[in-house]
Amino acid sequence: MKSRVQLLGETMQDSLEAFIGACAEVGEAAFVDGASLDEEVGVLTELAAEARGPMLVFDRFDGLPEGHRVAANPLRTTRRFGVAFDLPLDAHPLDMLAQWRVRRRQLSGPLPPAVASDGPVLASRQVGDEVDLDAFPTPKWHERDGGRYIGTADMVVLRDPDRGWVNVGVYRGMIQGRNRMSLWILAAKHGRMILEKHWAAGREAPIAVVLGCDPATWMTAAMAAPFGTSEYELAGAFRGSPLEVVNLPASGLPVPAHAEIVLEGRIPSPELDTAYEGPFGEWPGYYSHEGNEPVMTVDTIYHRERPILLGTPPLRPLGDSDSVAIPSFTLELWDHLDRSGITDVTGVWGFCKTLMIVVSVKQRYAGHAKQALLAASGFRSGASMYRYYVAVDDDIDVTSLEQVVWAMCTRADPATSIDVIRGAWTTTLDPRLSPQQLAAGDHTMGRLLVDACRPFHWREDFPHSNVFPPQARLRVAQRWDELLRGFGTGQRQVGPGGGHPGAENASR
Repeated sequence: MKSRVQLLGETMQDSLEAFIGACAEVGEAAFVDGASLDEEVGVLTELAAEARGPMLVFDRFDGLPEGHRVAANPLRTTRRFGVAFDLPLDAHPLDMLAQWRVRRRQLSGPLPPAVASDGPVLASRQVGDEVDLDAFPTPKWHERDGGRYIGTADMVVLRDPDRGWVNVGVYRGMIQGRNRMSLWILAAKHGRMILEKHWAAGREAPIAVVLGCDPATWMTAAMAAPFGTSEYELAGAFRGSPLEVVNLPASGLPVPAHAEIVLEGRIPSPELDTAYEGPFGEWPGYYSHEGNEPVMTVDTIYHRERPILLGTPPLRPLGDSDSVAIPSFTLELWDHLDRSGITDVTGVWGFCKTLMIVVSVKQRYAGHAKQALLAASGFRSGASMYRYYVAVDDDIDVTSLEQVVWAMCTRADPATSIDVIRGAWTTTLDPRLSPQQLAAGDHTMGRLLVDACRPFHWREDFPHSNVFPPQARLRVAQRWDELLRGFGTGQRQVGPGGGHPGAENASR
């Protein structure tokens, strides 16, 4: 019997449908019929995420055709991330990150997309008065959301009017009516800069919004490509082949040919049209931002015959879990540390949606850990609010919150191992900003640097930890693999001596 992927004739690089099929084959997708859009889809998505459960694919909603579906949490586990990026499914998370970094370094350069004359996304369309955003299942993702957010895993496509390059960004989108959707785009984002150029010239900006595609392409859109470089080109480089796109008839904007749903329209200056947007349960775990925002008028909707709305609703941070199992920020930060001359970095990770950053180093000189902390704290990527930075030795698994906290509790002295940076940049999503700060535009906070490494000058005299060395752990784990799996523990967890792959001196 052919797999679902083979039956579709599409690969995971092509479509969300094919990705779902591949995940189902390895137990990483579950199918739910009849859940309510008002509450059950949001609650089930939240519960599945907390349990590190499968991607949920919802179908059979009241009043909507069967096959108009919602897929939630596509990349929340490392196994699904491995499926999307063709990495070993059961590899240690840091191994996955390391392989991803190698692949990025080996890229020959951006690959421009390949323009096709047709594609599955053009199979059906709504035009003019037929346009109805409510024809697609849009959950209320959180209890107190100000509306239905159809754009949580979207891709907003805009063309720079001066240089002609295409920018693709991820911005939250809320339904405002049959053919209207508001978009909240921060001023520092490339998409907003492009919109401002169109508005300054006195015209509406042509815009397209993709509401579902293969997760690898979507995640690339969420990465910080340099201004002037299209995220489509970056997606092609990661795929190893050009992304296939079709140019939309009215705007000429390119969208993935195998996308699920695409909205095409115009977005005028906020001086001409706005709508009240928010609040929305954002990624720090709190409701945030509400106010008047620009509105897109949707002229045409294109969609596949059985469209899937992709959703990654922001959820309360879960310690060692994120909406994406291997956050792209960790890759970018590790590369930044390399460029900054920080040698012997053995791991980078983030907890609570990267609100706490952990860097592991093999200490070579006095001040090595502090230098890594200072370099990491100076890196700005996206609209985030990285608060806590921790440096640990290379025997600590940076992906294990328990090991990181253990190192902080036993190797750091609060009197000498902690520094505070004041007046650092943060985002308006920061729940710790006071009403007075927000009113004054004072978007600043402190940052805490914690050196949780063994003190360099007497590290050789530091007490040895009571953990077997990595070679012994791997040797025994391989011999007793079946027994350990019966305990719910695989070799990935019991592997390198309490540290991460390649850790040395792990018994110290």
